[in-house]
Amino acid sequence: METRAHCTLKMLAVEFLRSLGCQAVATEVSCPIARYRLDVAGYLDTLPLADLGGASPRRRRCKPQTVLIECKQSRVDFLRDRRDTDRLLRLRAELHRIRQHIEERRIKVNEPHLRCSGSSLFPELEVWDFSASRSRGYRCVLGKIRPLDRQLYGQTKFFTIARYRLTDRLYVAAPWGMIRRRELPCGWGLLEYPRRRLTLPQVAGGRSRGALRVAVEAPPQATRPALQFRLLRNIAVAASRTIGATDGIAAARGSADATPASGTLWSG
Repeated sequence: METRAHCTLKMLAVEFLRSLGCQAVATEVSCPIARYRLDVAGYLDTLPLADLGGASPRRRRCKPQTVLIECKQSRVDFLRDRRDTDRLLRLRAELHRIRQHIEERRIKVNEPHLRCSGSSLFPELEVWDFSASRSRGYRCVLGKIRPLDRQLYGQTKFFTIARYRLTDRLYVAAPWGMIRRRELPCGWGLLEYPRRRLTLPQVAGGRSRGALRVAVEAPPQATRPALQFRLLRNIAVAASRTIGATDGIAAARGSADATPASGTLWSG
């Protein structure tokens, strides 16, 4: 059963994505590349325009982006308690350094066909499909990183999502001070919120007190358009499922013999 703290983190994540300008936001979204459920995901392709009078309803076009947030309410929910955690973190950091070296110095030179043609005018922003590389050395390094993530986090969800660049930005949302920077999965940023407020009742309108704070900015992932489209579809399906459930609750409440029920809708 979902706790109030985890539910509050998800609601805060929804509000955070809306503050970024996401027009489509949903919770419990099916992952398009693996059998995972994503806590909160959002999509935007326009940004609001601000004028001298304040916020404006007008928007301007921007590069389509997707953002994913995974919510962790406790340390045990995020990181396994192991005596050798520090050693595993150091080993993982070294392997990721080697991975990045191979991507920049070998794959981009020897496998230029993995560059998504016309992805960007700036080389540093180009999209590369490193997951399709045939480099044995690269696959060997990835093969060593994956079990490390399983030992650290008890699963490989963080690793898989980052490796295949599922979204343009990845965040973990957690209580303040629970996660140290070096404990973050590679490719993920960190959002924080006061622990003592997580179990407080919601304020009027269903919103929580305060907002998530960016503690570590998420590095840009430059996802592929095909993955963006698949994730956007799954966001729409998740949002429709929520709307359908809420409509059913409303219909039941309209009946004379209906039993009171509660539901929360997060829609764009």
